[in-house]
Amino acid sequence: RAVCPRCGQKFEFRAGNHTPSDYETVDGPDEDIHKEDHGWESKTDHRGSPWEARTEIGILRGIVNTLSQVLFSPGQFFKALAPKGKLGESMAFGLLMGAIGNMLALFWPVILMSGGLSPFQQPLLEQLTMGMVFLIMMVVVPFCVLVAMFVYSAILHFFLFLVRGGRHGFEATFRVIAYSQAAQIWSLLPVVGGWIGGVWQVILQVIGLREIHHTSYFRVIMAFILPVVVLFVLALSALIPLVLYLFQQWSVQL
Repeated sequence: RAVCPRCGQKFEFRAGNHTPSDYETVDGPDEDIHKEDHGWESKTDHRGSPWEARTEIGILRGIVNTLSQVLFSPGQFFKALAPKGKLGESMAFGLLMGAIGNMLALFWPVILMSGGLSPFQQPLLEQLTMGMVFLIMMVVVPFCVLVAMFVYSAILHFFLFLVRGGRHGFEATFRVIAYSQAAQIWSLLPVVGGWIGGVWQVILQVIGLREIHHTSYFRVIMAFILPVVVLFVLALSALIPLVLYLFQQWSVQL
């Protein structure tokens, strides 16, 4: 039995010719030291998503399996997802799911209003013709989804960096945001589907960022809260001078 001078891990080895693969670790009190020293990666088998293996398993199966894993087993999915290497693959999945979801979110109100069943007043949609709706669905929606994914990922990763929670870089954050677009499939449900998908998507992002960056939920939640705090402070800093100015004008008139 030998003891590693660096991490204190104990090893058993057999006499004779052997390779490093012949060594076996011995569980014991020093095991926790070994895990802490090597981090999360020592026990993580990174791989791609079923979507990234669609050339082998088929595109339909790749989409369905990825949707199922992201929506209902997000912890396992993002824990095993490689943080880097296939940015284009995750972007394609996010663009596909995001575009479909947003198209459905636009499609259902138009259909309901055409039948006089819309539960909400949406005067802007009432002015759209079917040709304009089709143009928006085919051109504007995919472009907006793509831009929104990159901008949203950049802002979120900046605040993750501030709270020291983005250890695997921007690409890992973007992959989580892209695959979280799977929640947009809830837009298949009229009226309430968009609300369900929005909440579900945030939950997926919190879980995904925690797993892929190997950080804590506290840091991830702080990265979500900080932009809201910053916007609130900016709005307050603009509102207070306006209120003081209006109060001063009111005092002069009196």
